[in-house]
Amino acid sequence: MIGASLGLAARAAGFRVAGWDEWPEHAAVALETGALDGRAASLEELLAGCDWLAIALPLDATVALLERLAASPPPARLVIDVASLKVPVRAAASSLPSFVGTHPIAGSERSGPAAASAGLFVGRVWTYEAGAPEPARSAAIELIAATGARPVAVEAGEHDRALALTSHLPQLVSIALAARLGEAWEGRDAGALCGPGMASMTRLAASPWSMWRPILEQNEPAVAQEVRALISILSEAAEALEAGRVESLEALFELAAATASRLPK
Repeated sequence: MIGASLGLAARAAGFRVAGWDEWPEHAAVALETGALDGRAASLEELLAGCDWLAIALPLDATVALLERLAASPPPARLVIDVASLKVPVRAAASSLPSFVGTHPIAGSERSGPAAASAGLFVGRVWTYEAGAPEPARSAAIELIAATGARPVAVEAGEHDRALALTSHLPQLVSIALAARLGEAWEGRDAGALCGPGMASMTRLAASPWSMWRPILEQNEPAVAQEVRALISILSEAAEALEAGRVESLEALFELAAATASRLPK
């Protein structure tokens, strides 16, 4: 979805976009929906022919490909990735001078090129490595801006610690809530008494495990820290409810409302 969305946005900005996917049906859909001008016959053909290269793969596949490219650099003047962790990809691409680690803070629980949108990145933050080398860094900023996103420089470690709270924790919360609902309503219509609040809170639960497994593996300590911090808040709320101190939750509600009002819509 991210790769095809980038293709749509880049073509709308005047770039010529070629692509390759190990699943031919994905490349065919991307071509049919206008995300690509053409399909490369092989990854080798794509690497040999592109000036700027965007890798839109799950984290573990991204790392594997970057290790391969670092050992045998392609002629591309710019290589970027879009994975949601930056420390592992930076390590894999440490000897690739044309590489800039990036991450669009945009997405969906849906996957695949059929879910792509040319406007996915408009107005969204798209991070890039603060210490990335020139001229690759300037090229990355140019490409990011062309999609309508807002380029923001972030150091790799800082990025991964922040995403543990802002992205990886929400994913686990959504999973836990949907799992609790399924557990409590086993054998019954779990959606019968669920309104839009439950639907919005469990939207991310449809995200595939295959994408999230390497992310959670590579960011284990930071994500675990955020999970425990959330558990502490929920435990205090449970204790207040059991003790009949509902009014003590007012300050928590006020802090939450003030924070939520500052989030992008």
